[in-house]
Parts: sequence; C-alpha cells; structure tokens
Amino acid sequence: MVNAEGETMKMRISACVIVKNEAENIGRWLESMQAIADEMIVVDTGSTDETVAMARAAGAKVYSFAWCNDFAAAKNYALEQVTGNWILFLDADEYFTPASQAKVRPLLMRLEPHLKIEGVLCRLINIDTDDNNRIMTTLVQLRMFRNRRNLRYSGKIHEVLTLTKGRPLELANEIEIYHTGYSTHIVQAKLRRNLKIMEERIAANHGRTELLDDRYFMDIWYGLGDHAKAIAYAKRLLAHEELALDLRGRAYETWASCCIDDKHPAEETEACLAAAIRDCPQLAEFPLMRGLWHFDRREYLQAEQDLQAGLALTKDYPKDTVAGVMNNAARLLPSVYWRLGLLAQWQGDAVRAQECYWQGLQQNRYHGGLLAAFWHFLQQQGIEAADCIAVLNVIYDKQADAAFLAQQLARQNGGLVYIYYAKQAGSSERPVLDCLAAGRPDGAAQLASKQLAFLYRLGLAAGDSKPSLMTALLPAGCEDIERAAQQMLKDMRDKDL
Repeated sequence: MVNAEGETMKMRISACVIVKNEAENIGRWLESMQAIADEMIVVDTGSTDETVAMARAAGAKVYSFAWCNDFAAAKNYALEQVTGNWILFLDADEYFTPASQAKVRPLLMRLEPHLKIEGVLCRLINIDTDDNNRIMTTLVQLRMFRNRRNLRYSGKIHEVLTLTKGRPLELANEIEIYHTGYSTHIVQAKLRRNLKIMEERIAANHGRTELLDDRYFMDIWYGLGDHAKAIAYAKRLLAHEELALDLRGRAYETWASCCIDDKHPAEETEACLAAAIRDCPQLAEFPLMRGLWHFDRREYLQAEQDLQAGLALTKDYPKDTVAGVMNNAARLLPSVYWRLGLLAQWQGDAVRAQECYWQGLQQNRYHGGLLAAFWHFLQQQGIEAADCIAVLNVIYDKQADAAFLAQQLARQNGGLVYIYYAKQAGSSERPVLDCLAAGRPDGAAQLASKQLAFLYRLGLAAGDSKPSLMTALLPAGCEDIERAAQQMLKDMRDKDL
C-alpha cells in the first residue's frame, strides 16, 4: 500500500470474535490470531469464567456488550472497534490450521490492490475433538473481508454478512479453518440453544420464516436425533427453486444419512441416493455414501464400482470451484479406503490393499477401524514386529501418538509392538493387560493369580473370614485361591487364548 505522498504503508489485519464463557476455546483462537493479526478485538457478552482474563493477557482489546439474543448486533459492535484494512471474523471455537496461518497475510496482500474484491471464501472443517478430530462435514464460509462501512451482519442467529451486489469474492483453496463447536460433548446444548432462538424469532415475526430456516431446522433436528423431522426439512429445502449446489448437497446428505442410520427400507435409501447422484453429479460424496452402504449390505461388486466412481470425482474436483474448495467427500475417504483395502485383500491383491490402507491413514491416521484393518493386514503378511514399528513410525509420531497406538493395539493383541508403544507412552504399568496384549495369556494368568492371592490375604488381614469380593471372583467350585488361579489358567489354555 502507498499513501498520497508515495510512502509505503503497512496493510493491517484485525481479528474479531464475540465470546461468552469460552475459556475452553479462546486460548487456541488467540494463539492462531497472534500469528496473523495486527490487532485482536474481543467482545465479551457476559463471561463468568477466565475468558476475559485470557484475552487481555494475550494482548487483545476487550470490550463489553450487553447480550440481547442477537448475534449480528454483537458482531457489528465488534466491527465498529476495528482499525485494520482487512477483518478476520472467526468464532471462538474456530481457528486457522497451522499450515494456513502463514498463507493468510500473503493472500490478503495480493488481493489488496483489487478493490472490487470484498471478501474471501475458504474451507471450514467441522471436527469432533472427542473423536481424535474426526472430520464431520466441510463447508465454504466467508470469514475474511475488507473493513468497509457497508459490510455488516444481519440475522439474530445464523447471521450473514451483507455484501455489495455484483462485487466478487475470492475463492481460496489454500486456506482452511477448523471448527470444534459441534464436538460430541457440546453439540446438543448448542443445538437446543439455536432451536429456542429460532422459534422465538419466528414467533415474534408472526410465523414468518426466512429462506434458510429449512436448512437450519434440518441441521438442528438431525443433530438432536429426530430424523423424521430432519428428513421433512431436507425435502422442504430441496423444493426451493434454484437452490445452490452446496445447500442441495447438504439436504440430500442429511436425508440419505437418516435413511442409512435408521435402516430404512433398501428401496427408499437407494431412491434417495440415486436422486442425489442425479441432481448433484459433480459431488463425490453421494457415490461414496452409496458404495459404503452397499458394502455394509455385502453387495461388494456394486460397492466397489460406486467407491471407485466417487474417488474419481474427488480427484477431478476443479480447485477454483466451490465444490473443489469444500470437498465434503474428504470426511468419507478413510472409510472408503478401509473398505477398498478389505476388498483388495479378499481378492488376493496385497499390493493394492496396502496402498488403500496407506492412503486412508494419510487422510486420518486416528481412524480406529482403519488402523485395526491395517494391523491385521500386516499380521497376515507375516511382517515382523520391528518392521511393523518402522512402518507405523512413518505414519505416526512415535512420541506424540504413542498413547493412541498403545490403546488401539491393546485391543488387537498387538504383542511386542503394543509393548513398544506402551513404553513410549509411559503407560506400561498394567502387567496383566500387557501380557495379554503381547500374546502371553499364561504369563497374564500367573500374574493375575499372584494379585488375587495378595488381595485375598489382604482381606483376611482386615478380618474378613472369606473376602466377599474375592469369593465373587473365584470360578464356580473353587474355594482355594491357588486352585482358582490354576483353573483360570487351564480355562484360558483350553480356549486357546
């Protein structure tokens, strides 16, 4: 930027957020914005936790706003405090991915001379922090825009930025934002809050609804588990003329997910997925969803055809389109590669199976079912423990991911590989379980017998003539602790454990 005197001026970026009791999230938001913004504007609407103190400690400018059940009003108040040229307006439970943080300022500097461009659309990824950051859905959202008086929010809930008609937006496929607000432990409360605000707004407007209400009610009822209502609103949304591709896809996805989750008749589910593929031919999620559905029904030939067709679509997504930036099919890819890996194994194609498992773990290395399938594949191939560890260390961080790997491998009788990661995680403190996971049930039984004997003697020392807990644990007909342990060991050997 150059002023009237020809002097170079710095482009300033302002980050804004409205908060109330966001101590769980605000630290991550602040850390993300400190790496990008020149100022941070935090508008508090009544926090009683550490949110405000954390914001001030991080150098943010903190303002108070009396909450009035109007998200747009609170956000517009924040915009009045801004001094920068560009605004980043992410919610407290949203943050730029580490890879994206370094790309935001160069992008805005490139756009700065193009004055007609008012904002930037980028990919927002809903992740579940309670499930190893599993991708739930992806959207394209406007979170970056110029500081102009005409750019203001409207809508008490699900507020949107009012843009200048005819002015273009930049579509940035290199920028990604994570949103944690629909994680399992908080989503129900948030949906009920949204439902109440929407119902109050509609009642105040004498029953009049707005264009996107069908979409929001669909999302709310699906999240709350009322799938009949979710389907009804999905169908209402699809009845709108000239519905945008992303909304049309969202409606079909919800409808199909309800059919699959609730095991509706096959004809109904097939009809829904077929309609989605017909009406949204450029979206990969629908052949992928149908392929996964066919796989679960053991219709493997049709499953493979659909899965391959969906993968081909994901690879052909144009990067300069909404569908390409959104790529809502990405959430399905770990499950898709898992099934394709199994199909390749069953066909005796070990090379292709390994490629599929590898591709899936690149998409989500914390997918438990996919990792279990890959582990069993390695065992079937006769891969030695040291080589298994070497392979896993390429995919995972052997320190940061050790606890996850130990937990997963313990369920798969991971043997020495489990012991290795349990020690890396510092969690190898349960010798009985360690022996079982290492494939040594005889050692586990012997250790268990010693522990049982100790507890039995402890109970006697406490004055209990026949410790009730130990009596309950003894196999039927065994009154002596040593004979009980021997019987447990024999039973395990007889069952080939």
